[in-house]
Amino acid sequence: MAAAGGFARPRAGLNHVLAYGQSLSTGWEGWPALSTAPISGALMLGDSVRPASEFRPDWDCVGPARLRPLAATVQNFTTGAVLSSGEIAALPRGAPNLGETVLEGAIAEFIARRGEDADQYLLASACGVGGRSLEELSRGASPELFNRLRGCVRSARDAAASWAMGYGLVALLFLQGENNSWGMGGTADREGYKALLRRFHADVATDIAASAAGQALAPAMFLYQTGGVYASADNAVAQAQLEVGLELAGCFLAAPSYSVTDKGGHLDANGYRWLGAQFGKAMHRVLCQGEAWRPLHPVSASIEGDVVHARYHVPIPPLAWGRPFVGHARVDVPQRGFTLHDENGAIPLRRVEIEPPHGVRITPARPPKTGATLRYADASVGGVGCLHDSDPSLAVTCYQPEQARDFGPDIAAPDIAELAGRPYPLQNWCVAFSIPVLPG
Repeated sequence: MAAAGGFARPRAGLNHVLAYGQSLSTGWEGWPALSTAPISGALMLGDSVRPASEFRPDWDCVGPARLRPLAATVQNFTTGAVLSSGEIAALPRGAPNLGETVLEGAIAEFIARRGEDADQYLLASACGVGGRSLEELSRGASPELFNRLRGCVRSARDAAASWAMGYGLVALLFLQGENNSWGMGGTADREGYKALLRRFHADVATDIAASAAGQALAPAMFLYQTGGVYASADNAVAQAQLEVGLELAGCFLAAPSYSVTDKGGHLDANGYRWLGAQFGKAMHRVLCQGEAWRPLHPVSASIEGDVVHARYHVPIPPLAWGRPFVGHARVDVPQRGFTLHDENGAIPLRRVEIEPPHGVRITPARPPKTGATLRYADASVGGVGCLHDSDPSLAVTCYQPEQARDFGPDIAAPDIAELAGRPYPLQNWCVAFSIPVLPG
């Protein structure tokens, strides 16, 4: 795999990893939290990875602004106060309380892969705001929620100085796209979203890294891909996220979000930690091993005779079929998640088969017209699909069945026997896409 460069690496005494975006960046409904034991070698600023307010355009610590061992907490949605175990147990179904985030799983996975370093710590902070478009999260918006990043970085620098430690901003995990995918408060156009995402990345480099953090190099930016119930009919935002992750130096698409457990849109605590482990895997590949990480994604689609051939970049061959989770149940997806469209509409598919070594063979019920489009994991199939690679990696963290008394008074605790107590599997699931079908 090609080498990656031009961004900061974790070489300071205190290495900051930020999460930013919408609700999935701050752990909405991620209760009860799982990673409640301190993570060795990792810190947070104050009494939570999040600030005291979910919505204000600033970043105020929960409690004193001191460095503490990183552990997941559950917070009151309105006041930001950290909840007790009894208060968590009393939460009703659907309560948006903030809990486990992707940061705990990502940091734990990264440290396990890199190895603990007594001279270096990782600092985790979540700065996102739920229910906001990319436009509303960008520099210059009113209110300027982007200021949460500035405030968090400045507070972290001050904390590092109080410990006589060097500081570096090394990674930004960006989880956004739901509002834009649904056209809520922002563009749902592929090119428009790409332009905004590129500008956001540039503003992080100049305003957050250079100005607030005082460093010459930008942090590496790791995207996830919007999907599941938030998918759109044309996959425009999902395709934009894929293209930026492939084209923009210093930006990497870690994984799609659709394959892990969820609560009907927001992830559950296991889902956040599982997706976080995928982030941690990609972070290690990029920041420590110097790889230009790319997810499982299509390279081309062409028609030859009556058959469409999709060819892929496969991180760990061979390709394989799986069953993603919707809620807490594995599902079979119509047409394995693939749809084919031309000027006459959707084309039924007769067969969808893996075509070794790196392809999928799709046989439509009728020949597609010129200008056809091949999509995967769009809204018509629930924003999910069945294709993944054969990466044998297992996370350092394990699926943890929640006890009913801790999960809420009217909520059945999900018990997935195949996962219970076992490390999260880290196959690379295919990202959602929408690409043209070209003549063979």
